[in-house]
Amino acid sequence: MYTLHGQNKDALAKTQKGNWKYDIVEAGYKCNMTDMSAAIGLVELERYDNDTQLKRKLIFDTYQAAFLKDNRFQVPVYHTDSKTGCYHLYPLRIKGITEQQRDAIMKEIFDCDVSVNVHFIPVPAMTFYKNLGYDLKNYPVTYDNFSREISLPVFYNLTDEQTQTVINAVISSVNKVLG
Repeated sequence: MYTLHGQNKDALAKTQKGNWKYDIVEAGYKCNMTDMSAAIGLVELERYDNDTQLKRKLIFDTYQAAFLKDNRFQVPVYHTDSKTGCYHLYPLRIKGITEQQRDAIMKEIFDCDVSVNVHFIPVPAMTFYKNLGYDLKNYPVTYDNFSREISLPVFYNLTDEQTQTVINAVISSVNKVLG
């Protein structure tokens, strides 16, 4: 209902004979995809397995090879015997650091002209959920993972040279902040 302006019927249901009448029963949003977005999506789906996914995996494998050599890093597990991730995020964690050290490392990485992020800020840390009574102290594992995580860039046009720039920026920034 939230994606239909809060309507109690979707568009197909309203086309049925005698079933045109609808009601808005709660506040909602209009989230329909445009035809152009759908057309682009169809093309992207056709090339996903044999192009996009392979490119992302190459980036991941390059990161893995670099960061597995250094025991300060906890690399993401994206492939097991029973499952394989989609390689859309590379959440690198640094062992034994604080949130403040992570933020200082990120600042140094940004100073190397590399853009990084953190995925995801824990829901109990968000104002809306704090106001509902959630307390991050009740989620120590979540906080630990968040406080040590830096998401590295993974995008289709990331070149081998840029990937190496990211790796160098991360390692030099960790060295600078942690000594």
